Amino acid sequence: MGFLSSLVGGFTGSAAKKQLNKGIAAVKEGTQQQIGAYQTYGNQAQGYVAPYRESGERFNRLYGDAYGVNGVDARRGAQDLYLSDDILMRDREQRLKRQGAFDNAHGDYAGQFEDRSGTGALAAARVRQGAYGDWLRGLERGAGQGQNAATTSAGLAQQTGGQIGGAYGNQSGQLANLYGQQAANANTLAQNVISGVAVGTNLYGAYNGINNLSGAFKPGSK
Repeated sequence: MGFLSSLVGGFTGSAAKKQLNKGIAAVKEGTQQQIGAYQTYGNQAQGYVAPYRESGERFNRLYGDAYGVNGVDARRGAQDLYLSDDILMRDREQRLKRQGAFDNAHGDYAGQFEDRSGTGALAAARVRQGAYGDWLRGLERGAGQGQNAATTSAGLAQQTGGQIGGAYGNQSGQLANLYGQQAANANTLAQNVISGVAVGTNLYGAYNGINNLSGAFKPGSK
């Protein structure tokens, strides 16, 4: 079997290895290209979501500041930010005027709203609280938008990770097929060589038998 092993090894040696290496390189290159595409499109998608996620984080931080979650100084800073907004303050003053006009015309405390005393002061406080509450609800909506964006971002990351994992899984399967095909080819070749040697041996034996037989009938043979 040493001769046969050497013979088969010669047929299946360098040429087969070169083909196998070419196949392996092609599979790995294809996998890397596929992974690169997944990463490129995944990053692109993350880029679309990122502004909403980042602004949502700022909304959420300010919302927590306004409620004092991040300390007294942070709460004071959030309130100062609200009070420094000219548009919000003009809107609040318009609300106060409308409420004052209504209460002065219909309320039991006519004339008290403008001096912000007594029952009128309570009504004015409610208006201020309502305006501040609307601002907080706006922050809450912004934070919710950021949360949705973060959920989308996580889903994209999971999807990209799954695609990359699938690409590596496909690569493993393709490489296994290549190795299996090489082994099958080598086995087939070995079987063919063994069969060829057996046929040659039988033919050689038959040839010798015929020669011996014909020699027995030659004139002068005993």
